[in-house]
Amino acid sequence: MKRYILKLSRLVLTLSFFIFLASCEKDELPDQKVTENQTLEVLSSSVNEGEGLLNSSTPCGTPMTVDFLAGQHILAGQIIVSNDDDYLYVTFTTSNGWVMGATHLFVGDMADLPVNKKGNPKIGHFPDKATHNPYVTEYTYVFDLSELNDCYVIAAHAEVYLLDDMGNPIQSETAWGEGTPFNESGSWAMYFSYCTQECQPCIIQPEVFDIFGGQTIPVGNLSVTNDEQNLYVTFNFTGDWYMGVTHLYVGTLQNLPTNNANTPIPGQFPYNVMHNPYVQTYTYIIPLASLPDCYIIAAHAEAHKLDDMGNPIQSETAWSFGVEFPNTNRWGWYSPYCTQVCP
Repeated sequence: MKRYILKLSRLVLTLSFFIFLASCEKDELPDQKVTENQTLEVLSSSVNEGEGLLNSSTPCGTPMTVDFLAGQHILAGQIIVSNDDDYLYVTFTTSNGWVMGATHLFVGDMADLPVNKKGNPKIGHFPDKATHNPYVTEYTYVFDLSELNDCYVIAAHAEVYLLDDMGNPIQSETAWGEGTPFNESGSWAMYFSYCTQECQPCIIQPEVFDIFGGQTIPVGNLSVTNDEQNLYVTFNFTGDWYMGVTHLYVGTLQNLPTNNANTPIPGQFPYNVMHNPYVQTYTYIIPLASLPDCYIIAAHAEAHKLDDMGNPIQSETAWSFGVEFPNTNRWGWYSPYCTQVCP
């Protein structure tokens, strides 16, 4: 199934940042309240203040978490990085009373990271940034994976504040996601590496129903599963039991072929195969386009028990176990099934 990635034209955001002085006096710091989280969408190298594109899907692999250090040695929170099939998510989170007033982020090739002649980062040139008024304790950037290589570097910077009981800032620091220093002899700014993690394909577990011959003799099972295109119904016989003929009905209960006594007629089931020689496994493949979302499965077989020479020594009628056929004195069952869909 094709995936359509939303391509957004670049929106130039004029961001006004506060110039913070070295002094930590309360009247020189911005007075803001705190909100819990925000999200910035970054798609196709575009910046857009958006709502709703949160990391709600299941991430591929294991999210990467690095410490978010303020003033070089203070643990102020964490940077959490993950991806799904389509997007990369970089989430700034703070703890221990710290909040964020501005965030700056670079995601891409090391050669493209803005640095000065000494190799120190030029934070103001980071392509993705936001001011937070009111302060926030969580903020997520979202990137279109189609715009990134398989592996890349991430430099996550923020202006963080420690608040008093009244919500007023009493300390301000620079914070970085912990990693490799840009310049051993320069600033303590850091970056770290991340490789997009592959997503495991959705695996739909089959539903399995026992098959009984002569009403009480276990002869095998029926395995039912599907992918995006087809339904797969597999007869599996075990031990000395083999199939000579299989009959399968898949559809609504109302359309099940029956006689005037409401007894199912396997010979009129739309799917049937004579197996010569006898077999122990056989799979029917049915296009899902021909089926409703939910339906019944009635699986019938002529079961034969063979001796060591391969000769039949016992023959039985067999049905997969489930719900008894209604309004009939003849034994037999059907099983409800709904086409499974990957999340």
